Amino acid sequence: MRLMCVIGCLLTASFAVAQDSVRVRPLTMTGYIKDMQTLNFSGDFNDLITGNLIHNRLNFRYQPTKKITAGVEMRNRLFWGEEVRLVPDFSSGLPYSSEWANLAITWFETESMLLYTNIDRLWVEYATDQWNVRAGRQRINWGISTTWNPNDLFNTYNFLDFDYEERPACDAVKAHYQFSGMSFTEFAISRSSNMENNIIAAGRYFFNRSNYDVQVIGGWYLDQPTVGAGWSGSIGNAGFKGEVQYFVLHHEVIDQLNISLEADYIFSSGWYVSGGGLYNSRGLNEPISQWSVASLELSPRNPMPTQWNVITFFSKQVTPLFTASLGSVYAPKTNLLILLPGLQYNVATNLDVNLFWQSFFAEQSGVFKGLNHRVFIRFKLSF
Repeated sequence: MRLMCVIGCLLTASFAVAQDSVRVRPLTMTGYIKDMQTLNFSGDFNDLITGNLIHNRLNFRYQPTKKITAGVEMRNRLFWGEEVRLVPDFSSGLPYSSEWANLAITWFETESMLLYTNIDRLWVEYATDQWNVRAGRQRINWGISTTWNPNDLFNTYNFLDFDYEERPACDAVKAHYQFSGMSFTEFAISRSSNMENNIIAAGRYFFNRSNYDVQVIGGWYLDQPTVGAGWSGSIGNAGFKGEVQYFVLHHEVIDQLNISLEADYIFSSGWYVSGGGLYNSRGLNEPISQWSVASLELSPRNPMPTQWNVITFFSKQVTPLFTASLGSVYAPKTNLLILLPGLQYNVATNLDVNLFWQSFFAEQSGVFKGLNHRVFIRFKLSF
């Protein structure tokens, strides 16, 4: 019932303003359909769990006037196979904590199959030359770096979730004011789920100085104040980005500092190389016996469960249609290593084939060994 009420209110608001004397634009739709096979191996490759996913996305836009736009986007996913059967309460891991309203429907769920729809964008926007106000489920992207985004307070992106290109959203109201030139300010407030203190309210000021884009952030994150800054520019021909976010000591909630740095470079031969690091002051700083206690459900206060982290990434466009890549993440004090090779082939203008690999290694009881290996083979048809 709440799902239908929220959709009805937002769409009613968008149609109500259609009395403007501006030309009505048609409804537009885009999307894609993906088929992905998952192979989940144990650390020694002796055990295998398979999974299958058909993923359809539909994106709708309606612009009744020049100043008003409404958007609805949804993910329709059919999971089946051993992965569904062997993972306890599989469907409980699908919702995102950044979403407050329940806009998901489980069409059916059996022992080994699940059909699940989630509306992950549902908003109405009013825009002028200087003002932009958007209300509803939306992505508020304040991150600057590619992998770890301490500044992204509203909906943190998990770099291991490669199959979600659009990235998670939050239920929020955001106001954007554009100053002259390249500077602007934004204010946003959102409410998330599954938390007692679930309000996030913050503002940022964005400007350009000496060919660097810079932002400063301040606000309230769940149960404590927070301030931060980020930048993006270049040193010579290499890109240089960084983000800093500090969560202030408040009552019994201790303070925390997250810092990410990143540099990248494109060679004339077609190679792309990037590297970066993350410091999480409250992260793990020694090997642990069971990595299940280190959650990879990332958040602004937990951009990575380990304290020190280093990432490298290499990619090469071998031919105009074929690209190969290799990424790695290493946490030195915990001796955690993640390897991320990948291949992409463009079969046709709107058809891609990808292979993604994720291997996890760590030190346990003084022995460095494999923990888990995941292989994903994906076909994606866009329309």
